[in-house]
Amino acid sequence: MQEQGGQILIVLMIASAMAGVVLGRFLRAYALVPATALILVASWYLGLEQGFATGAIAFVASAVILQVVYCASLLIYLLIANLSVLDQVQSEASPQMPESQIAF
Repeated sequence: MQEQGGQILIVLMIASAMAGVVLGRFLRAYALVPATALILVASWYLGLEQGFATGAIAFVASAVILQVVYCASLLIYLLIANLSVLDQVQSEASPQMPESQIAF
């Protein structure tokens, strides 16, 4: 029975990481509140089945993973967006290079 609790904990952490990626890419930070509430429900169930300590560890670990992956996903998205803007600005700001003529 303990092995099943460990598997549920790992699945909960993976689901939290995937939710963090989706939330970081498409939604604002206040979307983390209902996502954390959903993690709380799953951790509460795991705590009823496996004990309070397992449920508390599941909640803390999943919430931390959700928020870290959310921030990482958001930072990567912002970095990519800003780099594409910098490429556009650089190409518009720099003058066209004159084509070199080769003498035959």
